[in-house]
Amino acid sequence: MAKDLGPDAETLLDIRNLSVDFRTPRGRVQALRDISFPVRRGRIVGLVGESGSGKSTVLWSILGLLSGNAEVTAGEIMFDERDMLRLGEPGLRAARGEDISVVFQDPMTSQIPVLTYARQMFDILYRRPNLSASQKRRMAIEMMEKVGIPDPESRIDQYPHHFSGGMRQRAGIAMALLTGPKLLLADEPTTALDVTMEAQIIHLLQELQSDLDATIVLVSHNLGLIAELCDDVVVMYAGEIVEAGDVRSIFHDARHPYTRALLECDPARISDVSRKLPVIPGDIPDLTRQRHGCIFAPRCPRVEEGICRTTPPPDARTPGGHARCHLLEGPMRDPDWPPPHDVVTVGRGAIPKAASESTARDAPLLDVSDLNVRFRTLSALRARLRGMDDPFVDAVLDVSLSVRPGETVGLVGESGSGKTTLGRTVLNLLPAHDGSVRFEGREIRNMPEARFKPLRRDMAMMFQDPVGSLSPRKSVRALITEPLQIHNVTGVDLDAEAQRLAEMVRLPKPFLSRYPHELSGGQARRVGVARALALNPKLIIADEPTAGLDVSVQGEILNLMADLQAEHGLGYLIITHNLPVVRHVSDRLAIMYLGRVVEEGPAEAIFRAPLHPYTQALVDGVPQPDPDRRRTHVSITGEVPSLLNRPKGCDFATRCPYAQDRCRQEKPPHETRPDGRKHACLFPLN
Repeated sequence: MAKDLGPDAETLLDIRNLSVDFRTPRGRVQALRDISFPVRRGRIVGLVGESGSGKSTVLWSILGLLSGNAEVTAGEIMFDERDMLRLGEPGLRAARGEDISVVFQDPMTSQIPVLTYARQMFDILYRRPNLSASQKRRMAIEMMEKVGIPDPESRIDQYPHHFSGGMRQRAGIAMALLTGPKLLLADEPTTALDVTMEAQIIHLLQELQSDLDATIVLVSHNLGLIAELCDDVVVMYAGEIVEAGDVRSIFHDARHPYTRALLECDPARISDVSRKLPVIPGDIPDLTRQRHGCIFAPRCPRVEEGICRTTPPPDARTPGGHARCHLLEGPMRDPDWPPPHDVVTVGRGAIPKAASESTARDAPLLDVSDLNVRFRTLSALRARLRGMDDPFVDAVLDVSLSVRPGETVGLVGESGSGKTTLGRTVLNLLPAHDGSVRFEGREIRNMPEARFKPLRRDMAMMFQDPVGSLSPRKSVRALITEPLQIHNVTGVDLDAEAQRLAEMVRLPKPFLSRYPHELSGGQARRVGVARALALNPKLIIADEPTAGLDVSVQGEILNLMADLQAEHGLGYLIITHNLPVVRHVSDRLAIMYLGRVVEEGPAEAIFRAPLHPYTQALVDGVPQPDPDRRRTHVSITGEVPSLLNRPKGCDFATRCPYAQDRCRQEKPPHETRPDGRKHACLFPLN
């Protein structure tokens, strides 16, 4: 499978018939089955598929970093004429870092927090005893400069917590490239980054690949990232390769029903705004069970009950590579497959009503006015000793927004813009310095907890980390009924209520006995939704509800939220940096930058004609899942200014391509246009 991804070229890495099992209490999980594909020198190969498809297992197999319960049952991994599976630990240690390096998904956990970057990079060069300390330092500084870290001479002596998320990821790439490896493995390198930092990392990898002739294997479920970066694409499903080819054939002429469905589920590819997103029905199968026939058959819209479920699909050649499907070769071959691009092969379900005109005239459920949240930077004594009169930073500054019943408001901005701080302040989890927060007309800002607790029945929060926000010691049943016990709700059968909530969020009944670590990201997110709905709230604040989820699972969660909103008239405040998603689900958008709302208005109008340059940069910064629409420039450069050193004039002036002298001196006021749109820009774009 996937032996030819294009014209003949020198192969650096060749994975041949790789199969990997994991021994578990439930039986042997067949995580990889007969995986084969080449990686050619100077090219970027993308591994794509839903969570659980085996993408990361392929990477860890290359490096010999599989867990102790893993067993490679068959295959070879040939790297520079060496079989990595038979090298032994000394050989693997020699190859790791020197010949093959890794960029990990989370730079904060993969970098040592108590060591400076200089020390960490010196440690990477421990196999170079012929280099002096000054030479190693110079190499490290040059590599940090190459990946775009400003002032590398001074910043190399800083610690990871001194860097932003984007800068940490750049430092991780610098460390991975320091020894000049022949192969770079990147495991979801942009998952934790917002859209502007993601664009910068994409362009950085493109430049490094061009300048250093690097060979990269990239794992991602972000189709826009794959289309922007990759030359070849390998599509995986449930431990098997279902299709492989060059990037244009995959994105423009996908032949396997799974590849086609995966592309159709990407909200960035859907031009018409829809309240419902396409989803692939069902889940990845249980890999402990022996399967016959096509692995995708239980979820395939074109399944033929006889042959698809009993006979393994043939390996068919496609114009750009290979695919495994009965529709492409053999007695079931269909000359009309695949259908034209405008034909959707996966369903969306019934589309709920958008916010009506009457809803738009309703009194706000939540009304925030001129809210200011401040954090102390120094204790009172230290501030007095240093002569500081105001040892505070404004994390949220003069923010005003509202949410009406049945309305969805999207709160968008880069990491550090104050979105989560605003959400937590609304729920009285953080104190506000000034302003007003009214819920159903009642002032709740800084309300004492004893008085606020009854209101928590009407206000709920979905946290960003679906697993980390759940107690690992409690079962799903206990977790989703816990709010009822906290608020002393009597007269209800907790078992019946747990089943009702699980059914509401489409969580199978057997999952009630499971614990958080036994759930996938999408399943854990459903538990979070069930917890939030347990007390029938009127307002839900959802913090990054789709973070880290596959495109199909994103659609399932957002469609579920839309159904519940239509049924119960819920108001949503969705905090996110996922612009393609928020465009489809939001009635209005509020764009935050450095603690201020810089633009607010109807979602479609903001996407069609942004008023603020920052909004335009966010819209233009979304990677498009189309290799023919690769961007030639980054929409926004530089780092978000520190709150400790807020610019004197417009907060965005230091990064704005249109900034004038007046912008650097004068803080723009909030202005409201006749159509109701608001902005904070001295020279609006439209």
